[in-house]
Amino acid sequence: MNAIDVYIVNGNASIDVIEELSTSLNSRELERANRYRFEDDRRRSIVARAALRRLIGQYLATEPQSLIIIDGNHGKPELLNGEIEFNASHSGDLVALAFARETPVGVDVERRRELHDTLALARRYFSAEEVAIVERAADAGDAFFTIWTAKEAIVKASGKGIGTGELHGFTVPFRDPRLQPVIDGWYVAAIDPQMNDYYAAVACRGGDGHINSCRLEAAALL
Repeated sequence: MNAIDVYIVNGNASIDVIEELSTSLNSRELERANRYRFEDDRRRSIVARAALRRLIGQYLATEPQSLIIIDGNHGKPELLNGEIEFNASHSGDLVALAFARETPVGVDVERRRELHDTLALARRYFSAEEVAIVERAADAGDAFFTIWTAKEAIVKASGKGIGTGELHGFTVPFRDPRLQPVIDGWYVAAIDPQMNDYYAAVACRGGDGHINSCRLEAAALL
């Protein structure tokens, strides 16, 4: 059975923790983080990239700084030697990371925000079945972000950069924590971020994977 590990990292950390995590980044990553105008954005960038490097380093028993991460097909990051599959997402204070050995993976995390017209967005991007779920929901925003994260996870796992105009061409399961088939051999499952107003999902190729999910504070990465 394939193991898919998902980490939800709380990036709301002290300055000391952030600066220590930044030592895991290469010069290009540091430069990118320091270009952010706001400190919160800089912090999120550092936590996301440092968490990715440090966790991969643990899997491969390798120094995080020595890892060579490149942009693969359609810009999806991957290791130069391809020893492990991974994907990352961050929103608000949370970073989501997924790792697997035998399947491509995609992960998405979203912090809930106010939408101008939730139903109009659903009709633009969702399948008819998904639009019906949003229409029936007591909380349309909750339903929208639950579906959106699952769709994004599928898109990111495939690495094909499916355009938003094609998102309505497939239907995802609604808030199912088990891997469920979606399209062309891709499966998706909902992940509990363990924080109010956040939503997450993970996707992979094939449905025989077992999902291990855990929550980490940024300081635990040191």
